[in-house]
Amino acid sequence: MTMSHPFHAETAFFALFLLAAALMSAVLSRRVIAMRVLDYPTGRSAHDMPVPKGGGLAILIVFVVGVPLGQMICHRHADMTDVTLLLATVGLGLFSWRDDMQPMPPLWKLGAQIAAALLVAWGDMAGGTVHALTTGGLGLRVVWLVALCNCLNFMDGLNGLASGCTLIAGVIAAGLFMLAGGGVETWGSALILAAACAGFLPFNFPHARLFMGDVGSQCCGLVLGALGLRMAGMPQLVHGAWLMPLMLSGLLVDVIATLLRRMYHRRPVMRAHREHFYQMAHRSGMQAADITVVTWASTVCGGMGAVVMGMGWVRPGPVVLAVSLIQLVWITAVIRRVGRAPGLSW
Repeated sequence: MTMSHPFHAETAFFALFLLAAALMSAVLSRRVIAMRVLDYPTGRSAHDMPVPKGGGLAILIVFVVGVPLGQMICHRHADMTDVTLLLATVGLGLFSWRDDMQPMPPLWKLGAQIAAALLVAWGDMAGGTVHALTTGGLGLRVVWLVALCNCLNFMDGLNGLASGCTLIAGVIAAGLFMLAGGGVETWGSALILAAACAGFLPFNFPHARLFMGDVGSQCCGLVLGALGLRMAGMPQLVHGAWLMPLMLSGLLVDVIATLLRRMYHRRPVMRAHREHFYQMAHRSGMQAADITVVTWASTVCGGMGAVVMGMGWVRPGPVVLAVSLIQLVWITAVIRRVGRAPGLSW
């Protein structure tokens, strides 16, 4: 009785802290709207009227402040892995906010992503999840983190799509970390990210009063990538390196397939476009909210697959097959819709 009471009190306090984090994210989102930094529609936009952007600032602030506070609640101090992630998130977030205010060249954005990824990757390796720092290991981590930053950025084109998928992935990742016996530095960070997105999401879905902007999408991608590295470093998880890619398979498949198609047709891969599957579905007449919900469902399916595979309850083969079939059904449906839409082609 004496041992369980502090544990339950700590759990209840952390739950209240998550609620406060979500409320703070909502308050900050309202403040960002009042700043009136507008996203004006272009030929590549899915919206018709100017909408305030930069809502990712609320997510960024809540996450960066919430992670150390959440760890203090659980009587843990941030280590090197935590500190490097927070510093990298702040740096990338501030750069992305500047880019939201005044767009910068794509190579500058890529340089900022690589710098942030290097810091996170170095902190992950030096923080004790691996036995030695190696150039190959550092390079693979950087590629993964930069890829996920861009993945969330590319997929942040419809109301609630990227932020909702981040929220879902954060909750499922937290549950997976708990099942594997991880500490607050794992499940706590995932839940704080989810709470920050939960406070922002009502302003972005189903009708957008505020967009995340690059400051939100890129920081969410960086944090999800870092959580994926922590999964890979947990011996309690089976095939840990593949769990976050499986969880976000719906987003990753869309991005990879689109880039490969553009490369095949010799189109610039770094130029903005409207050829992602979710964008083509919207251009074919499918409602934006329906596309978002389908993508959320895909993330839930990928997340459930990651849980059962990571815990060793099901062999990888059936899980990967099931998730792949789900993606194939969606891609086939979009291709058929585009083929039937007058005047629309890839």
